Amino acid sequence: METAPNLLKSVVLAESQYRSQKIERNLVYLQRQIDVLISKTNRGCSLKFFNPSEVLPAECITSLVELVSDPTAKSTLILKCLLLFNNLVCDSHIRESLHEKFSLTPALVNVIRHNGSSNSDTLTVEALQLLQKVTYGQRISFQELYMEDLVRFLLTHVCYPTTGFTQSAMGVLVNLTRDNFSVLAFIKNNENILDLARTLTKLLGDQPQTMVLFSLTLLLNICQQEKFGTKFYSDTNVPKTFQMIFNMLIDSDSTETRRYAVDLMKDIIKVPRLNKCLASFEYLGSCIEQTLHLLTSCSPDSVTKIFDMLTSLSQVDGIRKIVCKAMFATFQIQDQSQFPNLAQTPLSHIADPLLAAVHWAGQVPDTHGTAPLVAYDLLNEIYEQLVFSHDRIHHDKHVAAVLPTVLQTLKVPLDGDNPTIQRRCAVMVKSVKLLNTLCHDDSFLTLVSKHMETGVFRKLLQFQFDHNTVSLHTSTTPPTDDWSVTGVDLVLQLLDLVGSLNNQEAEDFFMAVMQETQVVPFLAAGLCSSHRQRVRETMDIIALAAKLEGFPFIILSDVIANHNLSRDTQLQQISGTVQHQAFHPNRRHALDDKENHAPFPGPHSGRTVRPLADSNTTQNSDMETTSSETIQTLIDKLNQGLAVKDSSSTEILGVYERSLQAMQTKEQHLQDLLEAKSLALNQADRMLAQYRARKGQDDAESNRLRSLLIQAEKKCDELQRDTTDMVSRIDKNCKEIDELHTENQKLRQVAQMHQQLTAAHTELTASFESLQKSHQTTRQEHQTLSEMHEMLQKHNTNLKQQYDTAMEQLTALQEERRKVSTQLKAAEAKLEDSKKAALKWEYEYKRSEEERETMDMSIEKLRGNLSSSEAKKKQLLEQVSQLEFACSQNEAKISNYEVEIKELRSEVAKHRQIAALINSLSSGAPVDSSIPNTSKSSNSSKMDS
Repeated sequence: METAPNLLKSVVLAESQYRSQKIERNLVYLQRQIDVLISKTNRGCSLKFFNPSEVLPAECITSLVELVSDPTAKSTLILKCLLLFNNLVCDSHIRESLHEKFSLTPALVNVIRHNGSSNSDTLTVEALQLLQKVTYGQRISFQELYMEDLVRFLLTHVCYPTTGFTQSAMGVLVNLTRDNFSVLAFIKNNENILDLARTLTKLLGDQPQTMVLFSLTLLLNICQQEKFGTKFYSDTNVPKTFQMIFNMLIDSDSTETRRYAVDLMKDIIKVPRLNKCLASFEYLGSCIEQTLHLLTSCSPDSVTKIFDMLTSLSQVDGIRKIVCKAMFATFQIQDQSQFPNLAQTPLSHIADPLLAAVHWAGQVPDTHGTAPLVAYDLLNEIYEQLVFSHDRIHHDKHVAAVLPTVLQTLKVPLDGDNPTIQRRCAVMVKSVKLLNTLCHDDSFLTLVSKHMETGVFRKLLQFQFDHNTVSLHTSTTPPTDDWSVTGVDLVLQLLDLVGSLNNQEAEDFFMAVMQETQVVPFLAAGLCSSHRQRVRETMDIIALAAKLEGFPFIILSDVIANHNLSRDTQLQQISGTVQHQAFHPNRRHALDDKENHAPFPGPHSGRTVRPLADSNTTQNSDMETTSSETIQTLIDKLNQGLAVKDSSSTEILGVYERSLQAMQTKEQHLQDLLEAKSLALNQADRMLAQYRARKGQDDAESNRLRSLLIQAEKKCDELQRDTTDMVSRIDKNCKEIDELHTENQKLRQVAQMHQQLTAAHTELTASFESLQKSHQTTRQEHQTLSEMHEMLQKHNTNLKQQYDTAMEQLTALQEERRKVSTQLKAAEAKLEDSKKAALKWEYEYKRSEEERETMDMSIEKLRGNLSSSEAKKKQLLEQVSQLEFACSQNEAKISNYEVEIKELRSEVAKHRQIAALINSLSSGAPVDSSIPNTSKSSNSSKMDS
């Protein structure tokens, strides 16, 4: 199977071969190659190989556009080219490139101009359909040479409808008139404006939905200020129009119909009077709910337009609450386990609009286009309304539904080509902006702080520091698909988010990042930006980081000064070029893209292309040598004079390391430039071959024209002789004509007199006949009036009788009306009583709900107190067990002490008995006084022990 680059090369070679020699064999070969390319680009196939910013696809597109714009090309070949372009315009990037860079629009206009005379021409129909797709979303200036002819062609086919052109012509006219004042002014000043209005009102009948939408859009854009336009969009007719647009948006299966319905609704929102009518539309809430359910079943293109319309509606004050209420009304409180997998869940398994919006936001922009971006825009509007509203019931569930998807978006790797990185950075900017919106609320801020990881922030910021052209300070101009501005937005949003998180790890990370010098270029780019929101965000970040000690104010001021200096130099250069161009007022400026449109070589271009390339290569080599010398000198200076003496020298080393990295990137960029120059040289060789072939064709054409010119001169001489003879004959005829003219005037005077007399005679005869007829008619009228008088008298008597009966019935009816009015008053009183009772019940229900909430809060507090009391109970039980153990030990000791005391008491009793015996013995005979003293001392010693 042939690869895509080889297929593109074969198409380019076949086209150049056909241009050099237009024979049947080359034509068949070229058509065969285009057929293969058409099958390769059919709907559903990937168009990544057809990137217009690359050399080979751009060359293929330019060759095909030249074929379409060639008036001598055959219609079958142009038709195949149109079929191929019809497949390519499915991609939005290719569609914009075809209009802006490759000038497909004027080529299609030329095809329509040459083939638009017949109403059944398939080539013109295909060209109009393709022109409708190419011009969608594009604003074309009326100063283009082809615009006036195109608008006149479209107006004729819209005012006087035909079978094949009307719908496509109306679609192109809608694209051209949207937000284009010059085209609208030309159409309003046209003579066919009344015919156009009548035709548009007629087309609102039994027509396809797309035709009705086109008619409504043209009536709004063109005829809004006219009388019939104001009547159609009056306050009484506007609600029906709103209902019709929503019905087409909901019931239609066509992506084109939904696209133009959304555009019409956006145009209506721009008109203040219609905007107020839409805000007061009775069925707006139900229509928005039905529109939200389309998010669960539509294609990415349709979903993108629906998100765009809902975002536009959310930006209107009176409608924003309705959209938010409709989005959250259908959301059911479900299990949170399915929230992290919403992006991978099939859309057919999701029935809730909010979860469907989160699903679309989690998709990859490489495969789903701008659907994730617009989904995040709508979520940002809705959650902003949620944050600043006062109703906070179950809102933690709403935030928990979107947080996992946002974290997965931030973890998508930033790799691939520049357009891929730009798309992914744009989605990340939207997701971080949503997180910043959520962080305006304290409860949501704590929830976000728990789920966020600083490692994700560190990885994203480090990628921007290492690869963004703003951070690298390169002097070369960035490519057309540069993503540096989107990267700056991502860095600023991330810093704003990290600075607002109430997490110690996030605060430490913010302090560390703001003390680095790598963040300075991004802050400087934000301050020097022309976008007001970006400047405000940067100033908030700097105000938050100004409290830090190590914030690099001096480096930031130097970078801002360099930005201002470069801007001043650019302004001076622009003013100098303007002054230089003022001396050449007739000079025409080229407006084409220099990368995608190589200039057509002149007759001496074959001698100058090679030396130019050699000079460029020598300049590049000189730049490489100078860069290597500067690097070597920097290394020598670092080795000789720069020793690490203080902490500031480490910053200097960091600056030199980044400059070395910048030099390396410059070397890589120069190598890319050399490769691009070699490709340009190959392209120039091909263009030279084409030029030689065209020069031969032009020489043959000039010889043929020279022979035709000689023949034309001979014919002119013969015609000049004939003209002299004709002049003499004309003089004679003029004299005869003058004589006949005088006679004719006399005859005309006689004829006028005769006509006057005949007219007077006819008037008199007519008046006589009319008088006779009037006399007869008056007689007849007199007879009929007398008969009528008699009939009226009889009728008068009958009417008097009927009047009497009617009066009697009327009195009876009045009595019945009084009875019914009394019954109605009683029913109204009962109804008011029931309303008051219902209001009381509602008030009691609300009060019971508030009491239930307070009871729930008190129950939760009691549960917390119960858990704390149970913990205290466990501690007290442990203390009681310890005290019981201590008591048991003390009781054992006390029992021992009691036993000892009993023993001691028994001994004391014995001692007392001994003392009594001694006393009894001593009472009869004298005893020595030393004996009882010793006994007492012994007893006392025992008692002491």
